[in-house]
Amino acid sequence: MHRHRSEKLHRVQRRRIRTQVARETGKHNKIIMRVYIETYGCQMNKLDSELVLGDFAAAGFDIAGTDEDADVILVNTCSVRAHAENRAYSRLGRLKHRKKRSPSLVIGVIGCMAEKDGEEIFRRLPHVDLVAGTRHLDELAGLVREIADGKERVLAVGEKPLRFAKRNIIPGRPNYKAFVSIMRGCDNYCAYCVVPYVRGREISRPPAEIVEECRRLADAGTVEITLLGQNVNSYGKGLEEKITFPELLYKVDATPGLKRLRFVTSHPKDCSDELLHAMRDLPTVCEHLHLPAQSGSTKILEAMNRGYAAEDYRERIAKARGTVPGIRLMSDFIIGFPGETEEDAAATESLVRDAEYQNCFIFSYSPRPGTKAAKMPDDVPPEVKSERHQRLLALQKEISTETHAAIHGETVEVLVEGRSKRDERRLSGRTRGNEIVVFESEKDLTGRTVKVKIVDSTALTLVGMLEP
Repeated sequence: MHRHRSEKLHRVQRRRIRTQVARETGKHNKIIMRVYIETYGCQMNKLDSELVLGDFAAAGFDIAGTDEDADVILVNTCSVRAHAENRAYSRLGRLKHRKKRSPSLVIGVIGCMAEKDGEEIFRRLPHVDLVAGTRHLDELAGLVREIADGKERVLAVGEKPLRFAKRNIIPGRPNYKAFVSIMRGCDNYCAYCVVPYVRGREISRPPAEIVEECRRLADAGTVEITLLGQNVNSYGKGLEEKITFPELLYKVDATPGLKRLRFVTSHPKDCSDELLHAMRDLPTVCEHLHLPAQSGSTKILEAMNRGYAAEDYRERIAKARGTVPGIRLMSDFIIGFPGETEEDAAATESLVRDAEYQNCFIFSYSPRPGTKAAKMPDDVPPEVKSERHQRLLALQKEISTETHAAIHGETVEVLVEGRSKRDERRLSGRTRGNEIVVFESEKDLTGRTVKVKIVDSTALTLVGMLEP
Protein backbone atom coordinates (compact mmCIF):
# COMPACT_ATOMS: atom_id res chain seq x y z
CA MET A 1 0.00 0.00 0.00
CA HIS A 2 1.24 3.48 -0.85
CA ARG A 3 2.50 5.21 2.26
CA HIS A 4 0.06 8.13 1.80
CA ARG A 5 -2.97 5.91 1.20
CA SER A 6 -4.23 6.27 4.78
CA GLU A 7 -4.14 10.07 4.78
CA LYS A 8 -7.46 11.88 4.70
CA LEU A 9 -7.93 13.51 1.30
CA HIS A 10 -10.01 16.58 0.64
CA ARG A 11 -11.57 17.50 -2.70
CA VAL A 12 -12.62 20.90 -3.97
CA GLN A 13 -11.53 21.23 -7.56
CA ARG A 14 -8.37 19.30 -6.77
CA ARG A 15 -6.86 17.14 -4.05
CA ARG A 16 -3.40 17.44 -2.58
CA ILE A 17 -1.42 14.56 -1.17
CA ARG A 18 1.56 15.37 1.06
CA THR A 19 4.88 13.84 0.11
CA GLN A 20 8.25 13.73 1.83
CA VAL A 21 10.34 14.26 -1.33
CA ALA A 22 12.80 17.11 -0.72
CA ARG A 23 13.30 19.53 -3.58
CA GLU A 24 16.91 20.36 -4.34
CA THR A 25 15.97 23.45 -6.31
CA GLY A 26 14.80 25.58 -3.39
CA LYS A 27 12.25 28.37 -3.75
CA HIS A 28 10.97 29.04 -7.25
CA ASN A 29 11.89 32.70 -7.13
CA LYS A 30 15.58 31.77 -6.94
CA ILE A 31 15.60 29.70 -10.12
CA ILE A 32 14.05 29.61 -13.56
CA MET A 33 12.57 26.17 -14.08
CA ARG A 34 12.66 24.58 -17.53
CA VAL A 35 9.53 22.79 -18.79
CA TYR A 36 9.20 20.02 -21.36
CA ILE A 37 5.92 18.49 -22.58
CA GLU A 38 5.66 15.13 -24.35
CA THR A 39 2.36 14.77 -26.20
CA TYR A 40 0.35 11.69 -27.15
CA GLY A 41 -2.86 11.61 -29.17
CA CYS A 42 -4.86 13.96 -31.32
CA GLN A 43 -4.48 17.52 -32.60
CA MET A 44 -6.46 18.77 -29.61
CA ASN A 45 -3.74 17.43 -27.32
CA LYS A 46 -1.07 19.06 -29.44
CA LEU A 47 -2.89 22.37 -29.14
CA ASP A 48 -3.33 21.92 -25.38
CA SER A 49 0.42 21.36 -25.05
CA GLU A 50 1.18 24.51 -27.04
CA LEU A 51 -1.24 26.57 -24.93
CA VAL A 52 0.22 25.17 -21.70
CA LEU A 53 3.78 25.98 -22.81
CA GLY A 54 2.63 29.52 -23.58
CA ASP A 55 1.20 29.81 -20.07
CA PHE A 56 4.48 28.57 -18.57
CA ALA A 57 6.52 31.02 -20.65
CA ALA A 58 4.26 33.90 -19.59
CA ALA A 59 4.70 32.81 -15.95
CA GLY A 60 8.48 33.08 -16.18
CA PHE A 61 9.46 29.49 -16.94
CA ASP A 62 11.88 28.50 -19.71
CA ILE A 63 10.85 26.01 -22.40
CA ALA A 64 13.26 23.06 -22.60
CA GLY A 65 14.27 21.70 -25.99
CA THR A 66 14.53 18.11 -24.72
CA ASP A 67 13.43 16.21 -21.64
CA GLU A 68 17.08 15.87 -20.56
CA ASP A 69 17.28 19.66 -20.18
CA ALA A 70 14.06 19.90 -18.17
CA ASP A 71 13.30 20.49 -14.50
CA VAL A 72 9.62 19.74 -15.19
CA ILE A 73 8.42 16.94 -17.48
CA LEU A 74 4.71 16.80 -18.31
CA VAL A 75 3.20 13.92 -20.29
CA ASN A 76 0.02 14.97 -22.11
CA THR A 77 -2.02 11.81 -22.48
CA CYS A 78 -4.75 10.26 -24.62
CA SER A 79 -7.45 7.76 -23.62
CA VAL A 80 -9.20 7.16 -26.94
CA ARG A 81 -7.50 3.76 -27.33
CA ALA A 82 -5.82 1.37 -24.90
CA HIS A 83 -2.62 1.48 -26.97
CA ALA A 84 -2.21 5.21 -26.37
CA GLU A 85 -2.63 4.73 -22.61
CA ASN A 86 -0.17 1.83 -22.56
CA ARG A 87 2.45 3.95 -24.32
CA ALA A 88 1.98 6.78 -21.83
CA TYR A 89 2.20 4.48 -18.80
CA SER A 90 5.32 2.85 -20.24
CA ARG A 91 6.97 6.23 -20.79
CA LEU A 92 6.07 7.41 -17.30
CA GLY A 93 7.41 4.18 -15.84
CA ARG A 94 10.78 4.78 -17.47
CA LEU A 95 10.95 8.25 -15.89
CA LYS A 96 11.25 6.58 -12.47
CA HIS A 97 14.96 6.08 -13.07
CA ARG A 98 15.39 9.73 -13.99
CA LYS A 99 13.58 10.72 -10.80
CA LYS A 100 15.99 8.63 -8.73
CA ARG A 101 18.93 10.48 -10.28
CA SER A 102 17.25 13.88 -9.91
CA PRO A 103 14.79 13.94 -6.97
CA SER A 104 14.00 17.61 -7.66
CA LEU A 105 12.53 16.73 -11.08
CA VAL A 106 8.80 17.45 -11.25
CA ILE A 107 6.89 14.79 -13.22
CA GLY A 108 3.30 15.45 -14.22
CA VAL A 109 0.54 13.58 -16.06
CA ILE A 110 -1.99 15.80 -17.80
CA GLY A 111 -4.90 15.46 -20.20
CA CYS A 112 -7.45 12.73 -20.87
CA MET A 113 -5.79 9.79 -19.08
CA ALA A 114 -5.19 12.02 -16.08
CA GLU A 115 -8.89 12.91 -16.03
CA LYS A 116 -9.98 9.28 -16.42
CA ASP A 117 -7.57 7.54 -14.03
CA GLY A 118 -6.96 10.31 -11.49
CA GLU A 119 -5.54 9.09 -8.18
CA GLU A 120 -4.92 5.64 -9.63
CA ILE A 121 -1.92 7.13 -11.44
CA PHE A 122 -0.28 7.94 -8.10
CA ARG A 123 -0.82 4.35 -6.96
CA ARG A 124 0.67 2.92 -10.15
CA LEU A 125 3.44 5.51 -10.43
CA PRO A 126 4.50 6.79 -6.98
CA HIS A 127 7.24 8.95 -8.51
CA VAL A 128 4.66 11.18 -10.26
CA ASP A 129 4.12 14.57 -8.58
CA LEU A 130 1.16 16.00 -10.49
CA VAL A 131 -2.01 14.67 -12.13
CA ALA A 132 -4.14 17.30 -13.89
CA GLY A 133 -7.21 16.65 -16.00
CA THR A 134 -8.54 18.38 -19.08
CA ARG A 135 -10.39 21.17 -17.21
CA HIS A 136 -7.36 22.17 -15.11
CA LEU A 137 -4.65 22.77 -17.71
CA ASP A 138 -4.80 26.53 -17.19
CA GLU A 139 -3.68 26.00 -13.57
CA LEU A 140 -0.50 24.08 -14.34
CA ALA A 141 2.10 26.84 -13.92
CA GLY A 142 0.76 27.64 -10.46
CA LEU A 143 0.50 23.97 -9.48
CA VAL A 144 4.11 23.31 -10.46
CA ARG A 145 5.17 26.32 -8.37
CA GLU A 146 3.30 24.86 -5.40
CA ILE A 147 4.98 21.49 -5.83
CA ALA A 148 8.44 23.08 -6.04
CA ASP A 149 7.78 25.21 -2.95
CA GLY A 150 5.48 23.12 -0.80
CA LYS A 151 6.79 19.59 -1.28
CA GLU A 152 3.33 18.42 -2.32
CA ARG A 153 1.83 16.15 -4.89
CA VAL A 154 -1.25 17.56 -6.55
CA LEU A 155 -4.34 15.93 -8.02
CA ALA A 156 -6.45 18.33 -10.09
CA VAL A 157 -9.35 16.59 -11.81
CA GLY A 158 -13.11 16.90 -12.15
CA GLU A 159 -15.57 19.47 -13.36
CA LYS A 160 -15.05 23.21 -13.20
CA PRO A 161 -16.24 26.06 -15.44
CA LEU A 162 -14.47 25.88 -18.80
CA ARG A 163 -12.45 28.93 -19.76
CA PHE A 164 -10.98 29.48 -23.21
CA ALA A 165 -7.69 31.05 -22.15
CA LYS A 166 -6.01 33.79 -24.15
CA ARG A 167 -3.17 32.32 -26.16
CA ASN A 168 0.37 33.33 -25.19
CA ILE A 169 2.49 33.20 -28.36
CA ILE A 170 5.99 31.94 -27.55
CA PRO A 171 8.74 34.01 -29.22
CA GLY A 172 11.20 32.01 -31.31
CA ARG A 173 9.03 28.92 -31.83
CA PRO A 174 7.98 27.93 -35.38
CA ASN A 175 4.64 29.65 -35.97
CA TYR A 176 3.81 29.27 -39.66
CA LYS A 177 1.13 26.69 -38.74
CA ALA A 178 -1.20 26.81 -35.75
CA PHE A 179 -4.17 25.04 -34.20
CA VAL A 180 -7.04 27.14 -32.83
CA SER A 181 -9.71 25.69 -30.56
CA ILE A 182 -13.27 26.65 -31.48
CA MET A 183 -15.06 24.33 -29.04
CA ARG A 184 -14.46 21.75 -26.33
CA GLY A 185 -16.16 18.51 -25.41
CA CYS A 186 -18.67 16.36 -27.27
CA ASP A 187 -22.39 15.57 -26.98
CA ASN A 188 -22.54 12.62 -29.39
CA TYR A 189 -21.73 9.75 -27.01
CA CYS A 190 -20.66 7.27 -29.65
CA ALA A 191 -20.79 3.84 -28.00
CA TYR A 192 -17.03 3.25 -28.20
CA CYS A 193 -15.78 6.74 -27.32
CA VAL A 194 -14.50 8.02 -23.98
CA VAL A 195 -14.15 11.66 -25.08
CA PRO A 196 -17.45 12.99 -23.59
CA TYR A 197 -16.44 11.49 -20.25
CA VAL A 198 -12.92 12.96 -20.12
CA ARG A 199 -13.48 16.27 -21.96
CA GLY A 200 -17.03 16.99 -20.90
CA ARG A 201 -20.10 18.24 -22.71
CA GLU A 202 -19.87 20.38 -25.82
CA ILE A 203 -19.13 24.09 -25.34
CA SER A 204 -18.58 26.50 -28.25
CA ARG A 205 -16.19 29.40 -28.04
CA PRO A 206 -17.46 32.91 -28.88
CA PRO A 207 -16.64 33.75 -32.51
CA ALA A 208 -15.06 37.12 -31.67
CA GLU A 209 -12.43 35.34 -29.54
CA ILE A 210 -11.66 32.92 -32.36
CA VAL A 211 -11.34 35.66 -34.98
CA GLU A 212 -9.11 37.73 -32.69
CA GLU A 213 -6.79 34.79 -31.97
CA CYS A 214 -6.51 34.02 -35.68
CA ARG A 215 -5.70 37.67 -36.38
CA ARG A 216 -2.97 37.69 -33.70
CA LEU A 217 -1.46 34.50 -35.10
CA ALA A 218 -1.48 35.84 -38.67
CA ASP A 219 0.13 39.08 -37.48
CA ALA A 220 2.87 36.92 -35.89
CA GLY A 221 3.55 35.10 -39.18
CA THR A 222 1.11 32.18 -39.18
CA VAL A 223 -0.04 31.31 -42.71
CA GLU A 224 -2.04 28.12 -42.01
CA ILE A 225 -4.62 27.69 -39.25
CA THR A 226 -6.51 24.53 -38.37
CA LEU A 227 -9.74 25.03 -36.42
CA LEU A 228 -10.22 22.26 -33.86
CA GLY A 229 -13.21 20.63 -32.21
CA GLN A 230 -14.45 17.13 -31.48
CA ASN A 231 -17.28 17.90 -33.92
CA VAL A 232 -16.73 21.25 -35.60
CA ASN A 233 -19.93 20.88 -37.61
CA SER A 234 -22.05 21.39 -34.50
CA TYR A 235 -20.22 24.60 -33.56
CA GLY A 236 -22.45 27.41 -32.29
CA LYS A 237 -24.80 25.52 -30.00
CA GLY A 238 -25.41 27.44 -26.77
CA LEU A 239 -23.84 30.71 -27.89
CA GLU A 240 -25.70 33.98 -27.47
CA GLU A 241 -24.73 34.94 -31.01
CA LYS A 242 -26.52 32.67 -33.48
CA ILE A 243 -23.84 31.30 -35.76
CA THR A 244 -23.08 28.10 -37.68
CA PHE A 245 -19.69 26.59 -38.41
CA PRO A 246 -19.76 27.62 -42.11
CA GLU A 247 -20.53 31.19 -41.01
CA LEU A 248 -17.48 31.05 -38.73
CA LEU A 249 -15.37 29.95 -41.70
CA TYR A 250 -16.42 33.09 -43.57
CA LYS A 251 -15.28 35.23 -40.62
CA VAL A 252 -11.88 33.53 -40.28
CA ASP A 253 -11.33 33.47 -44.07
CA ALA A 254 -11.20 37.28 -43.95
CA THR A 255 -8.09 37.25 -41.71
CA PRO A 256 -5.38 39.39 -43.40
CA GLY A 257 -2.25 37.36 -44.21
CA LEU A 258 -3.89 33.95 -43.79
CA LYS A 259 -3.22 31.62 -46.74
CA ARG A 260 -4.73 28.32 -45.65
CA LEU A 261 -7.60 27.34 -43.38
CA ARG A 262 -8.32 23.75 -42.31
CA PHE A 263 -10.63 22.14 -39.77
CA VAL A 264 -11.06 18.84 -37.91
CA THR A 265 -13.01 16.83 -37.02
CA SER A 266 -16.32 16.70 -38.93
CA HIS A 267 -19.15 14.37 -37.95
CA PRO A 268 -20.94 12.95 -41.01
CA LYS A 269 -24.44 13.47 -39.58
CA ASP A 270 -23.79 17.23 -39.27
CA CYS A 271 -21.88 17.75 -42.55
CA SER A 272 -24.14 20.24 -44.31
CA ASP A 273 -24.44 21.52 -47.86
CA GLU A 274 -23.66 24.95 -46.39
CA LEU A 275 -20.27 23.65 -45.25
CA LEU A 276 -19.46 22.20 -48.66
CA HIS A 277 -20.40 25.48 -50.33
CA ALA A 278 -18.06 27.35 -47.97
CA MET A 279 -15.27 24.92 -48.85
CA ARG A 280 -15.91 25.58 -52.52
CA ASP A 281 -16.20 29.36 -52.31
CA LEU A 282 -13.71 30.54 -49.66
CA PRO A 283 -10.16 31.00 -51.01
CA THR A 284 -8.31 30.05 -47.83
CA VAL A 285 -10.30 26.91 -47.01
CA CYS A 286 -8.35 23.86 -48.17
CA GLU A 287 -9.91 21.17 -50.35
CA HIS A 288 -9.54 18.49 -47.68
CA LEU A 289 -12.27 16.87 -45.59
CA HIS A 290 -11.65 14.43 -42.75
CA LEU A 291 -15.02 12.69 -42.42
CA PRO A 292 -14.72 9.59 -40.18
CA ALA A 293 -17.09 6.81 -41.25
CA GLN A 294 -15.93 4.27 -38.60
CA SER A 295 -17.71 1.43 -40.48
CA GLY A 296 -19.32 0.70 -43.83
CA SER A 297 -22.05 -1.42 -42.22
CA THR A 298 -25.33 0.20 -41.18
CA LYS A 299 -25.82 -2.47 -38.51
CA ILE A 300 -22.48 -1.62 -36.89
CA LEU A 301 -23.05 2.13 -37.27
CA GLU A 302 -26.32 1.75 -35.35
CA ALA A 303 -24.56 -0.21 -32.61
CA MET A 304 -21.92 2.54 -32.47
CA ASN A 305 -24.64 5.22 -32.10
CA ARG A 306 -23.21 7.17 -35.01
CA GLY A 307 -26.53 8.65 -36.11
CA TYR A 308 -26.39 7.80 -39.83
CA ALA A 309 -26.65 4.78 -42.13
CA ALA A 310 -23.95 3.64 -44.54
CA GLU A 311 -25.99 4.94 -47.49
CA ASP A 312 -26.31 8.36 -45.82
CA TYR A 313 -22.54 8.52 -45.57
CA ARG A 314 -22.07 7.52 -49.19
CA GLU A 315 -24.46 10.27 -50.26
CA ARG A 316 -22.49 12.85 -48.22
CA ILE A 317 -19.14 12.02 -49.82
CA ALA A 318 -20.73 11.96 -53.29
CA LYS A 319 -22.14 15.42 -52.56
CA ALA A 320 -18.71 16.59 -51.37
CA ARG A 321 -17.00 15.40 -54.55
CA GLY A 322 -19.69 16.99 -56.70
CA THR A 323 -19.50 20.34 -54.89
CA VAL A 324 -15.80 20.92 -54.10
CA PRO A 325 -13.48 20.52 -57.12
CA GLY A 326 -10.40 18.45 -56.34
CA ILE A 327 -11.48 17.61 -52.79
CA ARG A 328 -9.41 15.01 -50.91
CA LEU A 329 -11.23 12.80 -48.41
CA MET A 330 -9.91 11.05 -45.31
CA SER A 331 -11.67 8.72 -42.89
CA ASP A 332 -11.32 6.71 -39.69
CA PHE A 333 -12.37 3.07 -39.27
CA ILE A 334 -12.70 0.83 -36.23
CA ILE A 335 -12.11 -2.86 -36.97
CA GLY A 336 -13.68 -5.62 -34.89
CA PHE A 337 -16.37 -3.65 -33.08
CA PRO A 338 -18.64 -5.97 -31.02
CA GLY A 339 -20.94 -7.94 -33.30
CA GLU A 340 -18.94 -7.30 -36.49
CA THR A 341 -19.30 -10.18 -38.93
CA GLU A 342 -17.40 -10.95 -42.10
CA GLU A 343 -20.29 -9.40 -44.01
CA ASP A 344 -19.90 -6.17 -42.02
CA ALA A 345 -16.16 -6.15 -42.67
CA ALA A 346 -16.81 -6.62 -46.39
CA ALA A 347 -19.20 -3.64 -46.33
CA THR A 348 -16.43 -1.50 -44.85
CA GLU A 349 -14.01 -2.66 -47.54
CA SER A 350 -16.59 -1.82 -50.19
CA LEU A 351 -16.95 1.71 -48.82
CA VAL A 352 -13.18 2.24 -48.77
CA ARG A 353 -12.90 0.97 -52.33
CA ASP A 354 -15.72 3.20 -53.61
CA ALA A 355 -14.73 6.33 -51.64
CA GLU A 356 -11.13 6.31 -52.88
CA TYR A 357 -9.85 8.06 -49.77
CA GLN A 358 -6.59 9.92 -49.84
CA ASN A 359 -5.77 8.15 -46.58
CA CYS A 360 -7.44 6.41 -43.65
CA PHE A 361 -6.71 5.96 -39.97
CA ILE A 362 -7.54 2.33 -39.19
CA PHE A 363 -7.70 0.96 -35.63
CA SER A 364 -8.63 -2.33 -34.04
CA TYR A 365 -11.39 -1.99 -31.45
CA SER A 366 -10.41 -1.93 -27.79
CA PRO A 367 -13.03 -1.47 -25.04
CA ARG A 368 -12.89 1.86 -23.18
CA PRO A 369 -14.06 1.72 -19.55
CA GLY A 370 -17.26 3.64 -18.89
CA THR A 371 -18.52 3.60 -22.47
CA LYS A 372 -21.66 1.84 -23.69
CA ALA A 373 -19.62 -0.52 -25.87
CA ALA A 374 -17.58 -1.66 -22.85
CA LYS A 375 -20.72 -3.49 -21.68
CA MET A 376 -20.99 -5.36 -24.99
CA PRO A 377 -19.22 -8.70 -25.52
CA ASP A 378 -15.85 -8.12 -27.20
CA ASP A 379 -16.68 -11.06 -29.43
CA VAL A 380 -14.37 -10.61 -32.43
CA PRO A 381 -11.24 -12.69 -31.72
CA PRO A 382 -7.91 -10.80 -31.78
CA GLU A 383 -6.62 -12.84 -34.71
CA VAL A 384 -9.75 -11.98 -36.72
CA LYS A 385 -9.41 -8.28 -35.88
CA SER A 386 -5.78 -8.42 -36.99
CA GLU A 387 -6.59 -10.18 -40.28
CA ARG A 388 -9.38 -7.70 -41.14
CA HIS A 389 -7.16 -4.79 -40.09
CA GLN A 390 -4.37 -5.93 -42.41
CA ARG A 391 -6.81 -6.44 -45.29
CA LEU A 392 -8.14 -2.91 -44.98
CA LEU A 393 -4.65 -1.43 -44.68
CA ALA A 394 -3.59 -3.28 -47.83
CA LEU A 395 -6.67 -2.06 -49.69
CA GLN A 396 -6.07 1.55 -48.67
CA LYS A 397 -2.39 1.28 -49.64
CA GLU A 398 -3.43 0.07 -53.10
CA ILE A 399 -5.88 2.97 -53.49
CA SER A 400 -3.40 5.58 -52.24
CA THR A 401 -0.74 4.27 -54.60
CA GLU A 402 -3.12 4.58 -57.57
CA THR A 403 -4.45 8.03 -56.67
CA HIS A 404 -0.94 9.38 -56.14
CA ALA A 405 0.25 7.94 -59.45
CA ALA A 406 -2.56 9.86 -61.16
CA ILE A 407 -0.99 13.13 -59.95
CA HIS A 408 2.33 12.55 -61.74
CA GLY A 409 3.15 15.48 -64.01
CA GLU A 410 0.94 17.95 -62.12
CA THR A 411 2.28 21.05 -60.37
CA VAL A 412 1.00 21.53 -56.84
CA GLU A 413 1.26 24.22 -54.18
CA VAL A 414 3.23 23.04 -51.13
CA LEU A 415 3.54 24.67 -47.71
CA VAL A 416 7.05 23.68 -46.62
CA GLU A 417 7.26 22.23 -43.09
CA GLY A 418 11.01 21.58 -42.86
CA ARG A 419 13.63 18.97 -43.66
CA SER A 420 12.50 15.42 -44.36
CA LYS A 421 13.20 13.15 -41.38
CA ARG A 422 14.34 10.40 -43.75
CA ASP A 423 16.54 12.44 -46.07
CA GLU A 424 18.14 15.73 -45.02
CA ARG A 425 18.66 16.67 -48.67
CA ARG A 426 14.92 16.94 -49.10
CA LEU A 427 12.33 19.36 -47.82
CA SER A 428 8.89 18.13 -46.80
CA GLY A 429 5.53 19.86 -46.88
CA ARG A 430 1.84 19.45 -47.64
CA THR A 431 -0.49 20.35 -50.46
CA ARG A 432 -3.85 22.06 -49.90
CA GLY A 433 -5.31 18.55 -50.17
CA ASN A 434 -3.03 17.46 -47.29
CA GLU A 435 -0.79 15.17 -49.34
CA ILE A 436 2.79 14.91 -48.10
CA VAL A 437 5.32 16.11 -50.70
CA VAL A 438 9.11 15.83 -50.60
CA PHE A 439 11.57 17.54 -52.94
CA GLU A 440 15.25 18.40 -53.01
CA SER A 441 16.42 21.92 -52.14
CA GLU A 442 19.50 23.38 -50.52
CA LYS A 443 17.54 26.42 -49.32
CA ASP A 444 15.57 26.50 -46.10
CA LEU A 445 12.07 27.28 -47.35
CA THR A 446 10.24 26.38 -44.11
CA GLY A 447 7.00 28.29 -43.78
CA ARG A 448 6.88 29.31 -47.45
CA THR A 449 4.49 28.12 -50.15
CA VAL A 450 6.23 26.89 -53.30
CA LYS A 451 5.30 25.22 -56.59
CA VAL A 452 6.44 21.61 -56.99
CA LYS A 453 6.04 19.36 -60.04
CA ILE A 454 5.20 15.76 -59.05
CA VAL A 455 7.45 13.17 -60.72
CA ASP A 456 7.10 10.07 -58.51
CA SER A 457 5.16 8.76 -55.52
CA THR A 458 4.56 6.05 -52.95
CA ALA A 459 1.35 5.21 -51.11
CA LEU A 460 2.12 7.84 -48.47
CA THR A 461 4.26 10.45 -50.23
CA LEU A 462 4.48 12.49 -53.41
CA VAL A 463 7.97 13.16 -54.77
CA GLY A 464 8.55 16.29 -56.78
CA MET A 465 10.91 18.87 -58.23
CA LEU A 466 10.92 22.50 -57.09
CA GLU A 467 9.83 24.81 -59.89
CA PRO A 468 11.52 28.18 -60.41
